[in-house]
Amino acid sequence: MESLRGSITDPALEPQFSRPPSMSQATHPRLQFGNKRNRLIIESLLLVAAVVFVAIWFSTPYFARDYINRSLSDLPDYTGRVEWVRIHPWTASVDVYDVHLDKKTGEIPVHFFYSPRSNISLQWSQLFHGGKRASVTVFDPQINLVAGPNPEQSQLSINKVWIDTIKQMIPWRVNQIRIYRGDIHFHDFHTSPQVDLELSQLEGAAENMSNSKGLKIPLPSTIKISGRPLLTGTFEMNLDVNFDEPFATFTQNFRVEHVPAAGANYIMQKSLKARIKSGEIGLYGELTSDKGIYHGYVKRSFYHLEFEPKSSDEGNPGAIWSGILNVAKGLFENDQHVIDTRREISGRMDQPDVDVVSAFVSILWNASTEALHPGSGTTSSSLSTPHK
Repeated sequence: MESLRGSITDPALEPQFSRPPSMSQATHPRLQFGNKRNRLIIESLLLVAAVVFVAIWFSTPYFARDYINRSLSDLPDYTGRVEWVRIHPWTASVDVYDVHLDKKTGEIPVHFFYSPRSNISLQWSQLFHGGKRASVTVFDPQINLVAGPNPEQSQLSINKVWIDTIKQMIPWRVNQIRIYRGDIHFHDFHTSPQVDLELSQLEGAAENMSNSKGLKIPLPSTIKISGRPLLTGTFEMNLDVNFDEPFATFTQNFRVEHVPAAGANYIMQKSLKARIKSGEIGLYGELTSDKGIYHGYVKRSFYHLEFEPKSSDEGNPGAIWSGILNVAKGLFENDQHVIDTRREISGRMDQPDVDVVSAFVSILWNASTEALHPGSGTTSSSLSTPHK
């Protein structure tokens, strides 16, 4: 028994069990990542991919900027330039810096348009409505409208080709536009003194421009604009529009209040040969355009208006004219020293595909400047058709 126990406990007589090979040992040597050759190949591929990614990342903004500048420089009347582009692929957005448009004649000392920064981004919320739509945000834009003795020294509008080209450079259809802290200036550098009328603190919002929501209503898009004319005034405008109609189709209302009447001296001196000393101006209007046929009205109100002689008339018989105007205006004032008149406007735009905003601004500008002439009562006028 002793010998039997000893034989069993003898290590030499114990059964031998082999361990299963480890995973690394079971893998073929050529497939092992620890293999020096394979590790070198993988590291080289990663390095090449990183170099390519960095090259694309840093070069794409230059290519994008140069592409935009080439597109903007080949268009009529104006030339444009972008100083820098920053691309954010993870948010599908682009920042464009220092955009400016200038008259090609080079005879105007101010940009037609300038913005230090604009953003174009994919409107993610509209993906659920079945389409890719863009949201455009413009920060601190400045627009300079210039009146001059000839077209080369004036910049009051821009060719529709520009708008179409800018749309083509945006990969998605624009559905939303936001404007923050804008300024619009009206200049005349050829008068003495020179004219600079300002609409400051401009805020704008255009929504559902491509009708991505699929609204079954005649005017599915909305535009709201507000600002401060001549620093102390207030301006508000609401516009409902259908951008898909071949002819301009919209309805609009606006109001301008508490504007210093002296700001209208640019117009008054041409029409009445006199200057406004004090008072305020208010403008109110509504305008509707149905497939190119428009009608509406502009109402103007002059509050506590007082005239004074032009500087060239002081000390001569021409100064009597301002006194006559001060007496004559009293015949039209009510008990609150307010003159209210209203001008009916109507007409048609026979050209299809006229840009809605350009058509609207042209009509409103003509009607408003005509309405500022004192002595024009309730009339009907057919305004000139805006050209493409």
